[in-house]
Amino acid sequence: MEGFLGVDWGAFVVVFLVAFTASILVVGSYAVGLRLLSTGASVKERPLPATAGAIVCFAIGVAAVLYGLWLIVPQFH
Repeated sequence: MEGFLGVDWGAFVVVFLVAFTASILVVGSYAVGLRLLSTGASVKERPLPATAGAIVCFAIGVAAVLYGLWLIVPQFH
């Protein structure tokens, strides 16, 4: 299905939505991880669930980056 300028606009929209959703996930995960790390900044100790949650959030970001690299580099397939 080709449209204006020979571009498959349906595929373009799908790629845009997937990239937008992935970027929201990675950036949001990083922001929540930073927020969890700042929890308890006014006291001496950070709560353990906040630290564990921050580690999980950062792990999501690292996994997304590694998956992106795996998709880009053909020698990994």
